[in-house]
Amino acid sequence: MGLKSILFHRLPIAFRVRIFKLMLMDRPCGYGEPFRVTLNKSFDTFLKPEERENRKLLRKLTDDMIKCWLEYLALPYEYFLFNFRNRSDKERMEFETDIDRIQTLLRVTGKKVFLDEINNKYNFYTLAKPFFHREVIRIDKNTSPDEFVDFCARVKEVFIKPLESSQGRGAQVFTYSTNKDAIEFFNQLNTDKVSWMVEERIKQSNSMGQWNETSVNTIRIPSFLRDGKLTIMWTRMRVGKKGAIVDNAGAGGIVVNVDPQSGIITSDGIDESHNRFQKHPDSNLVFKGWKVPRWEELLKIVEDLHRSIFNRHVYIAWDFALTDDGWVVVEGNWGQLLGQQTASQIGVRKEFHKLIGDYGK
Repeated sequence: MGLKSILFHRLPIAFRVRIFKLMLMDRPCGYGEPFRVTLNKSFDTFLKPEERENRKLLRKLTDDMIKCWLEYLALPYEYFLFNFRNRSDKERMEFETDIDRIQTLLRVTGKKVFLDEINNKYNFYTLAKPFFHREVIRIDKNTSPDEFVDFCARVKEVFIKPLESSQGRGAQVFTYSTNKDAIEFFNQLNTDKVSWMVEERIKQSNSMGQWNETSVNTIRIPSFLRDGKLTIMWTRMRVGKKGAIVDNAGAGGIVVNVDPQSGIITSDGIDESHNRFQKHPDSNLVFKGWKVPRWEELLKIVEDLHRSIFNRHVYIAWDFALTDDGWVVVEGNWGQLLGQQTASQIGVRKEFHKLIGDYGK
């Protein structure tokens, strides 16, 4: 931290908010988007039309949201999803924000390990290959069209995602019909600038597909491995909406909390626009009380995977899909705690830092 930054953080919060508002609103924050842009998007998403017309309210909210960014690293959409608008400073401190999670994990685990084993999806696949149970290839500027065509002709339906992305961004599905179609699709992927992971599309079981058949619906299981003890916390299910090919909340999907011991859903669904659902809006299935199939089997796989292959990581959030033959890994990451905290409206910051051995630092 530079001298200017140290001096800035020593100023009273009211002065820091004023300086930020005058000079720093257009600087990138969080995931690279200017704070002003993220702020305005959040106003459009979460405020009622009459609230967006109330300039006095917007000024008040802007100041408070800047304060929450400076004090808790809370991005504008987290401000609304965690209901910071109606919480005290003490209550706000209880929530684990996304940027604090990333900074903490980089400090505890290290950037190199993250980049080598987690951030690059194909590297993750090569390590966890026995748990994938499907074919996967990487394509980039050195890949020939014939290699892609041969793969598609063999597996018929593929799921394609950028090698380094999150929240389902850039994901596509391609169904093979002719070599010509496959070559045309390959040429659209812009492999000179983007590397892709191409995998045989998962054929999910009917028990999971009944929620939404167009997306592969998944279970997120965060696991912590510290001092030889493995702990599973804050498990949840994610399901897509009709027509979507991914279930990510960031792509409009619905998140529900799942009891880690029993595999039973314990909350209503919620999406990132803060809409709540007792039932899935398309399939009409009720969330609360539904039990995830083959739950005990899944917990055993998570423990085997974390202990045997990824034991350099104190924390990994695993995504699994259920096929007729059992559970398969979708991917592993340093997963957000946004969906879990939004659904429950209970902050997990203290417990998260304690589990990774960083609380109080």
